[in-house]
Amino acid sequence: MGIVDLAFNKVKEKIDETCAHGEISDSERVLSVVAGGFILAFSVKRVFRSPLTAISGLTLGSALLTRGITGSCPIKGAINQGVEDIEKNVTVIEHRHIVK
Repeated sequence: MGIVDLAFNKVKEKIDETCAHGEISDSERVLSVVAGGFILAFSVKRVFRSPLTAISGLTLGSALLTRGITGSCPIKGAINQGVEDIEKNVTVIEHRHIVK
């Protein structure tokens, strides 16, 4: 097992830990991979013309590719967990009005 495989497995473990509840659908995965690949390729071409824009594009494209390949999204997982926490703490009070 090479150092690249070791590093890749370590990154995958960290992503899996943070993405426990952020599973995404197959269509989202495909769109993430396609969009991430497009943004990444476009940004690689522009590294020397506009470095700051290219770096932000490389970051976004890589994040989308990672999201699509792994099938999980830490942002979606955090939002889902926040919604679950809110739903646990919500008390619904019914109030009825009688109109004559």
